[in-house]
Amino acid sequence: MHLALYTNRFITGLLAAILITAAAPIATSVSAQTQTTKGPLLSPSRLSEIRATGSTHFTEAEITAASGLMTGTTVDDEVFRKAARQLGESGAFNDVSYNYAYSSAGTKLTLHVVDADKFVSAHFGDFVWFSDAELLQKVHERIPLFTGMLPTSGSLPDQVSDVLQALLVENNIPGHVEYLRSTNKDGKLEAFDYTVANIVIQIRHLEFPGAGPGELPQLQAAAQKLAGADYYPALLHNLVEKRVLPIYHERGYLKAACATPQPKVVKPPSADASDEKREITYVDVVISVTPGQQYKVAGWDWNGNKNIPSAELQTHIHAKVGEVANTVQLSDDLRTVQELYASRGYVTATIKADAHFDDKAAKVAYQLAVSEGDVYHMGELEFRGLDNNLTARLRNAWKLRAGDVYDASYLNEFLPQARKLLPANMDWDVASHVTAMTKDQTVDVDLQYTAKAPQ
Repeated sequence: MHLALYTNRFITGLLAAILITAAAPIATSVSAQTQTTKGPLLSPSRLSEIRATGSTHFTEAEITAASGLMTGTTVDDEVFRKAARQLGESGAFNDVSYNYAYSSAGTKLTLHVVDADKFVSAHFGDFVWFSDAELLQKVHERIPLFTGMLPTSGSLPDQVSDVLQALLVENNIPGHVEYLRSTNKDGKLEAFDYTVANIVIQIRHLEFPGAGPGELPQLQAAAQKLAGADYYPALLHNLVEKRVLPIYHERGYLKAACATPQPKVVKPPSADASDEKREITYVDVVISVTPGQQYKVAGWDWNGNKNIPSAELQTHIHAKVGEVANTVQLSDDLRTVQELYASRGYVTATIKADAHFDDKAAKVAYQLAVSEGDVYHMGELEFRGLDNNLTARLRNAWKLRAGDVYDASYLNEFLPQARKLLPANMDWDVASHVTAMTKDQTVDVDLQYTAKAPQ
């Protein structure tokens, strides 16, 4: 009797100890590159809950979905390690770790992540068969960690490429998805640019919803030059910035805006494209315009100019107070003012126009800030590509001597005169190199002449 009682108590205590141990969390750390395990291994059990913490770039739902784990499935240590490794290899995280607690009800898993240091934009330049919003949604549905941005390393960019290729196949669109890592002038990664190869996309015509009758003829004339051209987002961006918006800016619509150009496929490609035959997809492009209100000039205020009076500078500004503001003309006018300063030795002078809007009155006042800089003087003069005799003749014709205040307008005056001194039986090309030496405030002029026989 006493032995049996002792045994039952021992078994009861042992079961209690086992239950307490089973309820304790087990921690496992899996970095983006290495993994270690602490604590006893998890026997196969049902996954009852998944949590994720530590990210500011992704939601908890996006991380848990990207892990590939689903509640209700049977899991063990190897399953957890595989899920953590999958998250780490994506490149979206610098570190991935997890801990779990299991009991008779199942196993609860918590993923702990540290976001990658840098994410850059993903650009989809010529996927004209989908809207931007539709493309983002479709890729995100299949790759939960894709939100329009990508980590600079890892497998995620390749995953996006694979999904884009699958979308083309599913929609019977010929072409092969490629991507480039776009860098800035410093060589730093700036974006992932995805494109479709083995297919030609051409612009049929452009539309400008929102444009008024006064501007529409000019917009259509500018668009006509793109009819039949290959579709490139950069080409349309250049059209908007260099042709469309200036049409409004010269008419006083200074806050005019254009929506991102939206292509619409009007002739879907067939699915039999090959390396020898590239199908053509035609698109109509819609550029929605919001003109805004028209502004008139309220006034001009010069500041920073010490060596040229404001009254003299103002003579180079075309628009008068009360007239429609024209920033295209203003840019030309300020360039003229800058040339005026350069003709007087201020070759580094700059003029900045700050616009102050009165939306209620539909007027704009300008503050024109001048930074004159130092006066520069004539430095060294070099003629290259000529014999000694011709060099002496041209040097003698050059009126600016070393030490004279440099006149930046003089070179344009000199070159036609110099051409008359060169042998007329040859065609002469001249490349001019003008260098401002900030150390001693001088300007060096280097003229390289090349002679060729007349055609």
